[in-house]
Amino acid sequence: MKFYARNFTRSVFTHPKVNLIILFDLILTAAAVFVLIQNFYFLKGKHDEFFSEDRVAKTYELYVGEEIFPLAESDVQSKTNMYDIGLRLYDEINASPLKTYRCIYCDRMYFLDRSFDEKTRSKMDGSGHGKRAVEIYELTDHAFEGFGLKIADGRWFNTREINHPYLLDQVPIVMGSGFIGVFNIGDVIIRDDGLQHDEAVVIGFLESNPGIEYYGIVQGSFDDAIIFPSGVEFPRDYHPQDAVKEGWNLEKLENGIKRHDAVACKDKVRSLYDGYLYCPDDTIDVQKVINDYTSKYGFYQITATPIDGVAYSETKSISERNLLLIGVLAVSTTVICMISLGGVLYNRTLDDRRTYCIYMSAGIPLWKINLSLILEMLFWMVLSILPVIALSLYEYQTLMIPLWQIGLFELIVMAVSIAPSLRVNSKCNLDLLIRNQMN
Repeated sequence: MKFYARNFTRSVFTHPKVNLIILFDLILTAAAVFVLIQNFYFLKGKHDEFFSEDRVAKTYELYVGEEIFPLAESDVQSKTNMYDIGLRLYDEINASPLKTYRCIYCDRMYFLDRSFDEKTRSKMDGSGHGKRAVEIYELTDHAFEGFGLKIADGRWFNTREINHPYLLDQVPIVMGSGFIGVFNIGDVIIRDDGLQHDEAVVIGFLESNPGIEYYGIVQGSFDDAIIFPSGVEFPRDYHPQDAVKEGWNLEKLENGIKRHDAVACKDKVRSLYDGYLYCPDDTIDVQKVINDYTSKYGFYQITATPIDGVAYSETKSISERNLLLIGVLAVSTTVICMISLGGVLYNRTLDDRRTYCIYMSAGIPLWKINLSLILEMLFWMVLSILPVIALSLYEYQTLMIPLWQIGLFELIVMAVSIAPSLRVNSKCNLDLLIRNQMN
């Protein structure tokens, strides 16, 4: 042990600047490895949690960009040539496996109106919705599949109810799971304010759902919502059941239908730049198909962004590439440090060859000299890990990365870096000592 201690002391005082460089190099390596491994495990955990299901995107958000949006909306209001193109584009897209739809949130106090009949008011109070506004949504066709909704009891809107709800005597509604047990299938909700008589009939209840998955985050919920088919408002100058009354002006009815059809057409075009798209076929490149359609018709460029987070393949691909990049950076950092450290150690060993030759001439075997060098490097390695341990304890109050992993990386760096020095030592002999003394 005296030899090892004496040689270590000699090295410290003979090469103080070089030893500081070695220590600094090892500290940087340990810190870099600590940060990279920590981020790798963190991102790996988030990646596995985020993409826990093996499926690809099915729901997309459509938009044309902030600069184009006002132009597209102006086309809809003015019914320009681009509006007609949008209608043809809508029909062709929805004739394919892709389906576009809209979800319209209606911010109104409709179900707090005191014009409801007493039976309805009592049931609203019994469901806990009597003293607070109820969320009202209008959904177009394909929104049921697009949002992944499921029916607990009853049914969803049929084709006639979706396309022409304003021709019905009673407006069909689907209620959230929060109304189950209070309202029943077939319940009629009557609203009569003396000027207008509206009736809605309950046709179904949704299963409890967490809401709409939006870019990996579940937002809102339909549990306390009431859903109407899009376009349920009756024109003020006619009511469908009045068409059979004597003296009813059928021209007013036809004009009312035309107005509602025009509104429905506007919503169709709006769904292309302010709506959603549902694609059940995971083999389809949605953005490519949309680009083909817009190029064909000369419509505005539409961007389709997948929003159902756990299922969206583009983000999964990007995150996997990020994990690979972190791994490459860890390897690259280690290699660079090994080259740097190996060069410093090699030059220091060349300077010590005469001393090592003297040791050998005094009867100290080569393996003891090499072991002394290894023990010295282990000492610097232990010192280099201490700042990382202190940082981890200070920042996280625990060792975020197991100590053995950082130590293993440092050992690999040290082993590869010290190999050239051990080879130089193997060439030390008395002939070399004599030549060095003669020089």
